[in-house]
Amino acid sequence: MFYSVIYQSKAQPDFNLKKIELMLLKAKRKNKRLKISGCIVYCNNRFIQLIQGSKADIQQLYSEIRSDNRHRQVTTLLEQSSEHKIWSDWSMALLDFSGDSKQIMYSRILLESYLGNVNQNEKNSEAFKVFRSSVDSLLRESEPYTVG
Repeated sequence: MFYSVIYQSKAQPDFNLKKIELMLLKAKRKNKRLKISGCIVYCNNRFIQLIQGSKADIQQLYSEIRSDNRHRQVTTLLEQSSEHKIWSDWSMALLDFSGDSKQIMYSRILLESYLGNVNQNEKNSEAFKVFRSSVDSLLRESEPYTVG
C-alpha cells in the first residue's frame, strides 16, 4: 500500500530556479533512500507536486513541505492511500515551464511522456486524475503555455 499527496503552492520571490534545482538534487537522494516517488511542475512561480510512498514517510515529508519557508499558500489537493505508485521507477522529476519557448516545449514533451508512461493500474486512479487536471489548469492559466 502506498500513500499519495498532491499539493499546490507559490514560491517565495527569492526561491529561483537555481535554488529549486538544488532542492531537487537533495530531494532525489532522500526520496530514493525512502522509496518516495513524485513529480513537481513549476510554472509562473507556482508548484504542483505529487509525492507517493509509505504513509509514514509521506506524512513526515509533507509536514516538512508545509513548514518550508521557501514557498507559501500550500494547499492540499489530494491525500489518500493507493495500491500502486503512478511512477514506480524514479525518485523525483521536475518539469519547468518558466523558461523560454524551447524550454517550455521540452517540458511539455516530457510531461506528455511521463503521463503516458503511468502505471496502467493507476491511469484511472483519483491521484492521477487530480494531478493531471491540476497541472492542466495551471498551464492553461499561464498563457502562452496552453494545453494541447
